[in-house]
Amino acid sequence: MRDQVSKQPNAWAKFWLKNQRSLSIAFLLAALAFAVVVWSLRSYISPAKLGGYPGVFFLSFFGAVSMVLPVPGLISVCGLSVTLNPIALGVLLGAGETLGETSGYAVGYGGDTIFERFAFYRNLKPRMQVWMQKRGSLLVFLVSVIPNPIVDVVGIAAGSVQFPFRRFLMIVLAGKTTKGLLVAYTCQYSITFLPWVS
Repeated sequence: MRDQVSKQPNAWAKFWLKNQRSLSIAFLLAALAFAVVVWSLRSYISPAKLGGYPGVFFLSFFGAVSMVLPVPGLISVCGLSVTLNPIALGVLLGAGETLGETSGYAVGYGGDTIFERFAFYRNLKPRMQVWMQKRGSLLVFLVSVIPNPIVDVVGIAAGSVQFPFRRFLMIVLAGKTTKGLLVAYTCQYSITFLPWVS
């Protein structure tokens, strides 16, 4: 089934267009500022200091929202998988990273008017819309379930072509939760099995 990508501005798009300059710059600056704050406080937001399950959620959220600066959410899930419930860890990682990925979508949605100034983007946008319409759901799921650095780029692209936000959230949640469960169970069994190997 094809994903419906809007080519006409809806109510939110009209709001962005009306306030394009100030909102676009504000979103980009807010995302950058938040990333810098998270990076500078990285030693204070470990899962152990935040209390296990809440720590995994917040660390996963901060890691996803920071976009450029890495925060080790997956490492915390792996390390805690022996002492905490791997299902809960996977679900919390999925929920935290999904909420964090909305920042990339919002930057793409709000920054669309900034990108429109570049001829390269104006030429690429129609192709991105067609591609997201045909294969958007699959692409969003794959970059969500496989740890990789381009998940933010795909989120920005989805926002810029107005990929349906609810569908984006559901697909990202499915992918991120699947990834969290796979990591938690793999680490749990690996760490438990290692003493027997030696």
